Amino acid sequence: MLSLNTSPPNTSTKRIAAALAAALIASTGCTRSDKGNTFAPPPPPEVIVSKPVERDVTEYLIYSGLVEASETVDLRARVAGFLEKVNFQPGQLVNAGDVLFEIDPRQYKTDVDRARANVLAQKAALSGAENDARLARELADQRAGPEIDAVIKAARRDVAAAEVAKAEAALAEAELNLSYCTITAPTSGRITKNLVDVGNLVGRGEPTLLAQIVQARPAFVTLGVSETDVLNIRRERLLQGGDVAEPGQISPGVWRTCELGLGEGMGYTVPGRIDFVDPKLDTQTGTLSVRTRFENEDGALLPGYFARVRFPMSSRKAMTVPEAALLSDQQGRFAMVVGPKDEVEIKRVEIGELDGDQRVIREGLSPDDRVIVLGVLKARPGSKVTPKTQETAPKGR
Repeated sequence: MLSLNTSPPNTSTKRIAAALAAALIASTGCTRSDKGNTFAPPPPPEVIVSKPVERDVTEYLIYSGLVEASETVDLRARVAGFLEKVNFQPGQLVNAGDVLFEIDPRQYKTDVDRARANVLAQKAALSGAENDARLARELADQRAGPEIDAVIKAARRDVAAAEVAKAEAALAEAELNLSYCTITAPTSGRITKNLVDVGNLVGRGEPTLLAQIVQARPAFVTLGVSETDVLNIRRERLLQGGDVAEPGQISPGVWRTCELGLGEGMGYTVPGRIDFVDPKLDTQTGTLSVRTRFENEDGALLPGYFARVRFPMSSRKAMTVPEAALLSDQQGRFAMVVGPKDEVEIKRVEIGELDGDQRVIREGLSPDDRVIVLGVLKARPGSKVTPKTQETAPKGR
């Protein structure tokens, strides 16, 4: 038969219950007083605020493109034959004139010897024809021989001279083909891996591609500048005293400078300049092709890199705030500011260019606004916060 324990709780049980009640009261923020339990709200969260900083900023035109080599040379087999030697390591830096490939030359050496012998034979025939023509002419002049004989032998002499010229041309061609058996570097640069191995037949039917030499010092980036920007730049030049400089120059002989950046956040660390501007606008894209040049002495720029190029245009005073202080939603960019009563407010802003970690603010903020730069996630519009002022210099470049 089931029996129920109705005895009063012991002292240990009472202590555990009292401890649990105290913990529950502490977690709900209630305190005991003579009038009962009251709720103590938590203090407003702390946020770091900073006022917009007015300083000189440079306006830029920014475009993107791909890094291009200054020279890319295809090495091809210009005569047919079996590849005998590869005289480089893939990726090696080669100099102009270095011997890179060698094709079996024996057949072409034989062709040269045959052509040289033919030249000697034709020269001997020419010498005999010249003697015959001279003798026939002397006899004809002395009326000791017919005039027709002198004319025929003079024609034979001229044919022999033409045969000599033909044989010499064949010799030059044979020597040229022999020289094609040795493939040298036409320019300096880094060479790709060999695309054909030793022992393979090359040049049969078409000039076989053997390798490429890529010269990326200097390197180029070709950009498509919009028609609007082109018009603004030309208008600015006209206002400054006339369009006397070449396209792409800020004054006669002085090219407009630019800066190149690779990955996001790496900055624009590579200096360069414009070196070519297309004389006509592309009507299909509405852009003007502009080529920028970077010396690339350290070889850091590899052809094919995606690059961002910016052109410094003008300097002006502007307000800036840290980029991290700005948020965005479907309506655009905004900043969280602390009002006079330490309440959080939203202010919509119109942003400008990014200068280092500082973002230019065109409209929406005043110099006295307290912008939340740290602790944005703790702030809610209309809620109170405890603002702490940040006194640090902005980082720009």
